[in-house]
Parts: sequence; structure tokens; C-alpha cells
Amino acid sequence: MTGARGTGLVGKSNAREPKNRRLPQGEASRKLVHASMGLFALLLPFLTYPQAAACAVAAFLFNWQVLPRLLGHRFRTAREGSGDVGVLLYPLVVLVLILIFRHRMELAAFGWGVLAFGDSLAGVVGQKWGKRPLPWNPQKSWEGFAGFLVGSLAGGSLLALWFLAARTPEARELPSLLAGFAFWCAWGLIPCVLAAVLESLPHGLDDNVLPPLAVPVLGSLGSEGTLAAVVTDAGLPVVVNTACAVLALATKTLRPGGVAVAWILGVSTWMAAGWQGFVLLLAFLLAGLGATFLGFAAKAQRGVAERRRGQRGAAEVLAKGGVLLVLVLQGFGARLTEGAVVSWAVAATLAAAWADTWGSELGGLWGRRVFRLPDGVAVPAGTPGGVSAVGLLASLVGALFAAGLGAALGLVPVRPWVGLVAFAGFLATLVESLLARSPSATHAGRNLAVTLLPLVFLVAIGGGSLQ
Repeated sequence: MTGARGTGLVGKSNAREPKNRRLPQGEASRKLVHASMGLFALLLPFLTYPQAAACAVAAFLFNWQVLPRLLGHRFRTAREGSGDVGVLLYPLVVLVLILIFRHRMELAAFGWGVLAFGDSLAGVVGQKWGKRPLPWNPQKSWEGFAGFLVGSLAGGSLLALWFLAARTPEARELPSLLAGFAFWCAWGLIPCVLAAVLESLPHGLDDNVLPPLAVPVLGSLGSEGTLAAVVTDAGLPVVVNTACAVLALATKTLRPGGVAVAWILGVSTWMAAGWQGFVLLLAFLLAGLGATFLGFAAKAQRGVAERRRGQRGAAEVLAKGGVLLVLVLQGFGARLTEGAVVSWAVAATLAAAWADTWGSELGGLWGRRVFRLPDGVAVPAGTPGGVSAVGLLASLVGALFAAGLGAALGLVPVRPWVGLVAFAGFLATLVESLLARSPSATHAGRNLAVTLLPLVFLVAIGGGSLQ
């Protein structure tokens, strides 16, 4: 089992280059090896989860200690930024998938397919044919984005279907296989789109990490309901969110694009997680806006104030709420046939967003000594990744407040898990400050990462017990 960091989706795009470019030297063999390691997922139906986890650990040790002595740095290519870190991360991501989904290994198989085939196809398609740059990352292309989506959806669906067919004899008949493939493609579409976005955003994490974890984590969070109930319940969420949108436009707290995204997010959250989820979302938005405009002149003087006089647009709202939007859309889609989104996931996502917003806004206002993690070296105010004692305290209070309010609203049903939801949100903000030290990490990418990581953390340590 090995891997490669890949290209994200594509190398630098240049419209003047030939439509069919040559891959950098060594890149084709690197991608072939990366994809071929997905074939080891075919063994999952015949292993217990401890055996599968042990194989992943053995693969990591082999890639760490033995492979460099056998091949040196042969997996590096002529592509700029190519390195060996993906060779180590690949088996670790597989190990995390196996541990998280030890009771639903078909989801681990799906995530492995995303890791193996999505990244590989994206890299080849993007580097050879990519010419239309993505608006959020001009170094990558729509062609590579589409390659990742097709590779991850097809590869993940086939591996999950293989796992179930190997375990269930009746699932091996042709009609069952065709229906199963259609189901997995439909189930994974929205999470795979999120994975493609995460793959293409420069968030500071290696591109082997978040995309394969995002798909099964988000796709595993649904229960029961009916189309009639969805249609019947749609009126009040639309009316309330429209009123909030008009108020936001009138007070100019958000730009028009931000109002539109917030309206979609509000309606979707209410429909997927009930009025309780909407109340928590609204509380976060109000608390975030309050922290943004509090002492704005002083923050502007220090160079740490939000751009555009604090008015967030569509990009900023999506950066903070993108993971939540995908989560509730996934839950909303599941509700049409199976049910509403798992409520604690909404609370965990908002706890991370709340902690991050209060940490940056209140820390920027009252924090005097700014330092970076983990070494504690002092840095100027406004330095990406810089934190202060006040900011860390504000992050912790924000996470606790969000988790506590989520518990009061019944979104986090098991009391001992309230502290874990708060801890996961706070921990994610610490990770965000570390990601900011990467020169390739953007603000939007870090925000998406910080709101996804609590879900991965909580599912890993026992999300099923929160049902």
C-alpha cells in the first residue's frame, strides 16, 4: 500500500498551451501506483476490521522504513511540489477510514475509492487537458475537478458494491448490482462534490487527507421521513428566512451574495435539522456579526478587521458554512426517503465555526501578545495563524456556548458528548492556526477544513452512540 500526494486537480493552467499536454516525467507511473493501491480494498470483505487495521499499520511502516531503502525518492516526479509525504499519508488515511467505519466497512471502501481513483484521475485529466481555471484556485481546472468527481464517485461506488456483494450472496445478481451501483452513485454525489472542492482548495492539508474522509463521514449521517412531510414543512422556513434576508439587506450586515447563500443555508438547515438547527445557526450568525462589528475601528487600526467594513459576501459565508450546507443538503436528500440529518453534526460544525470566528474577532480586538503555534514565537498582529491568549479563550468560550446551546435545543442528545462537541470545535480552531502557516493555504480553504474536522473527530470516537 503506497500513495502519492498528487497534483490536487491540475497543475498550472495556461490557455496558450496545447490541448493535450505531456505529463511531467514520472507522473504517469506515480498516478498508476496511486490508483493501483485501491485494488487492495478488494480484500476488505475477507478481513475483520482489526486485521484490516493491522494491514494499514504494516503498510505505513513499510512505506516509512523499507520503501525509501528500496526505491529512494523514485516516486518524486518533475512536477513542481511533488514529494514523498503522500506515500506515508495514504495508509494512515486508510487506517482512519477502517477505524471510523469498523461497523460499516462498505463506507471505508467507498472512501478508499475516493482516495485511490479520484485523485489519480483528477491529476491526469487536469495536467493533460485542464485549461479552464477554477475561480477559487486558478492553479487548478474545471477539467481536473470533473475528473476527480467522476473517479471518486465511480471508484468509491464500485468498491462499496464489491464489499457488499462479497458479503451478501443475493447482492451478486445482475439487477441487484445495477441497482446497487445507481444507489451508491446517488448517495455519494453531494459528498463527492464537497470532496472535489476540498481537493481543489489550498487549505494547507495534504490532498490525501480531507477528500476521502469527507465522503463517508457526511454520507453516513441520515435517518427517516417522507416527501409529504418535507413539502408540508417548507412554508415556515421560507417565510422566516426571507424575513431575515430582508433585515440583513436593510441593515447592510451582509452583502447581497452573502444574504442569498445565508438564505439557502437557513432554509436547508431548518428542513434537515428542524427549527432547533436553524436557531443554533441564527445564534451563530448573530454572535459572529456582533463580534465582527464590535470595536471595528480599533481592529481596522491594528490591521485585523474583516474586509469590506465587515460585510461578508457569498464567498465568506460559503467558507464558514460550506460544510454545513453540504451536510444539511445530504440530510435533506436522505429525508425524502429515509430521514433527517444527524443533529449533533450540525452542532459540531457550528461549534467550530463559532470558536473560529470569536477567536479571530475578539482576539484581534483585545489580544495584545500575538504568537504562533506550536512554538509560541511572537508575531505581528494580523499574521496568518497568529493567536493570542484572549483569542484562545474566546474560541473555547464560543465552542462551549455553541455546544451548550445545541444541548439545550436537543441537538446533542447525550450529555457526556456535549463537552466532546465543544472540544472538537475548539481543537479544530487550533488546527486552523497551524494550517495558516502553510504558504499555500487560503482563508476559505482553512475555514472549510476547520468546520469539517470536528465531524471526522466525533465520528471516529463513536458518532454512532450519538444517534
